[in-house]
Amino acid sequence: MATRWSRAVSAAALACALVLASLPCGAALKVEIGQSGKECFVEHASNEADTFTGSFVRVYSGEKAPRGNKWDGAFDLNVRDPSRKIVYTVRHKNEHRFEFAAEQAGDHEFCFSNIKKVPVTLFYNAVVGHHYAHDAATTAHVSDLEAALSSLKQVSGQVRVEVTYQKQRETAHRKTTETINGRVFGYSLLEAAALVGTALFQANYVKRLFTQKGKGRMGVMGV
Repeated sequence: MATRWSRAVSAAALACALVLASLPCGAALKVEIGQSGKECFVEHASNEADTFTGSFVRVYSGEKAPRGNKWDGAFDLNVRDPSRKIVYTVRHKNEHRFEFAAEQAGDHEFCFSNIKKVPVTLFYNAVVGHHYAHDAATTAHVSDLEAALSSLKQVSGQVRVEVTYQKQRETAHRKTTETINGRVFGYSLLEAAALVGTALFQANYVKRLFTQKGKGRMGVMGV
């Protein structure tokens, strides 16, 4: 019994080491898409019901966030399965997180279209994995433990995708905030200059009125 337990523990430890050594790094790409251009990436699902988890964000590299409606996004996303059927779509987004299950195994094509009239930079990140239903592992169920470790691999990939997405999202929002603050500061300076100019004009105008009235009275007294 002890020997059997020892072998089971050794096998589980080996499976754990192999899974942790092969934790998915996912597809993290940063690419510039030209005016009204299109870029496609291929992600492979090894099994039916594999989960695609990822995100994309518009990156402002050394540029100010554009004016206009914040919901007026730059990208359309279409995902096609091996039979060329569209299985996932998103319209007019600057940032988005996605998670969906593959309806069939094989290569899936992720195509991003730039709907803007200027080049834009895209940061894209994705992980493909599989969740397994499993019970608690015992000496007779080492395969269930391996399935659990595979699920851990998928979850760790999803966590990495989320962290990367939040970092890129924070950068994009900081750019937007800096742009808004700059505009508010400029408008404030313009408003202050207009108030000062108006006050100086009014003071000068009132001064001229009193001067003219004073000269008129002096003329009447002389007559």
